[in-house]
Amino acid sequence: MRGLAGLLILVAGSVGALAPLMPVQSASAQDVQAALQKANTYIEVAKMTERAVESWERYGSWVNMKTGPTGKERYISYGMYDLNDLDGLLKEARAAAGTEPSVAKLDAAMTRYIDAYEALAPVINQASAYYERNGYETDKAAEGQALHKQMVPLATAFLAERDAMMPELRAFVRDVEGQEIASVEKREGRSATWQVGQVMHAANRVVDLFPRDRPQPIDSDTLDEMIDSLGPNTPGETFDQIIAGVVPPKNAVIDVKRFGEELDKYAGAVDVLDRFAGEKPEGFEEFKTASHRMLDLLREFQGPLTQSQGREFDGGGQMVGQTVEVYFSMLTASSPISGSQLRFLP
Repeated sequence: MRGLAGLLILVAGSVGALAPLMPVQSASAQDVQAALQKANTYIEVAKMTERAVESWERYGSWVNMKTGPTGKERYISYGMYDLNDLDGLLKEARAAAGTEPSVAKLDAAMTRYIDAYEALAPVINQASAYYERNGYETDKAAEGQALHKQMVPLATAFLAERDAMMPELRAFVRDVEGQEIASVEKREGRSATWQVGQVMHAANRVVDLFPRDRPQPIDSDTLDEMIDSLGPNTPGETFDQIIAGVVPPKNAVIDVKRFGEELDKYAGAVDVLDRFAGEKPEGFEEFKTASHRMLDLLREFQGPLTQSQGREFDGGGQMVGQTVEVYFSMLTASSPISGSQLRFLP
């Protein structure tokens, strides 16, 4: 879904003023801190290991995945990205999987994900070094072929585990975010800190509904074929794909019903923010303005999204781009006010 799928690859009826915008958590301050620590460790793992995804995509941009390297590929010098040493972080994450709060499904998924990463990482680094020293020029890509046969099943397993882990992590992060905001309310009431935090929480829940499927790189042979077949009747989308060098993910769909529900919650959060009469710190009005702009964009987006049943539609990419820009301006403006300890999960 061009535009919609690229949201963060990069990257919600009103309620009464006294009505809770989210379930109030009964967790103690100590429990909230434990949850924050676990969430932040897992977030860091997800972010730092993404380089393996990028390395595999770089490899796929020049090699024929079915046959492996021949040593004669036009862009073979692209090679692969090497991966950083994450032993300490991964050890910390393994330990976190056995600590409170227990999140059984996520803890298990994270452990499997780390296993898959640790199996793949050394082979990627071996391949990266091989292509860096142009080893294919002296052995006619023999080692490249051997590495390819090793990497394909390992990368397939790694990507599958990442796909399984990320939704579980995102759900946990939002739960912890809600706990942190509830802790603020318990400590200081519906202060400016709480106001900004609850609006961002609602905005995050809307943004979470956008597809995060990564566009797939077009290998060089396919790209050459696409270029050779260009003609007067070639669709504009094909030109877009050639320029970008990637194919958008298939079947990326936004859940229209959930989008509407989360948009209503976001509208309610903004409404409460509008009626806040307490002390307003520096940047508060800037955040408030951005939150209204975000609401306007999401409401504008809802109509054509509903008509398309959550799929691609004309002008969708431009609307998503505008939404992303405002969303990140909200993130920037909210940070010094909310003081959230939770790291950002793209």
